Amino acid sequence: MTLPRPTTDHQRAAIKGLVRRQVKACGGQESAATITRVGPKTLSDYGNAHTEKYRDIQMPVDVLMDLTLDGGPVALIGLCRIAGGAFVPLPDASAGTAWAMEVGEAVRKGGDAAARICAALADDGEVSADEIAEHAIIEHLSEAIDALVRLRSHAAQVLEEDT
Repeated sequence: MTLPRPTTDHQRAAIKGLVRRQVKACGGQESAATITRVGPKTLSDYGNAHTEKYRDIQMPVDVLMDLTLDGGPVALIGLCRIAGGAFVPLPDASAGTAWAMEVGEAVRKGGDAAARICAALADDGEVSADEIAEHAIIEHLSEAIDALVRLRSHAAQVLEEDT
């Protein structure tokens, strides 16, 4: 007996989009192919959501990791959001300015999100779905959450090093 897949067609198409962005972050298909085990055509297939033949062909984890180490966690950030979480790079606790930078980033991102919500509230005291999209409220809240999680991670890392 086969159970239904937990991911939706929309989520799998979004993953294909994330793959295209990850490949672009690595300099495109030709460049990305030089740092992993698959060729440019295969990388194209992993990002192809428009052709039925390639709809269920997804990028293997080892290829994603090669591309992540080369071009940054572009796709991982999106995958974490699709899964309801956040990708949080570990801070360099040895950097003396890490605290100030992380606190500043958390305050700035939180303030940006709050300002967007206030702008949506300004006209009628309500926040509609259209206003959430128009003001990119979800995206700004996600950035604020990511900044706070990085700050929390730094605090936990420092606490762990002291014990």
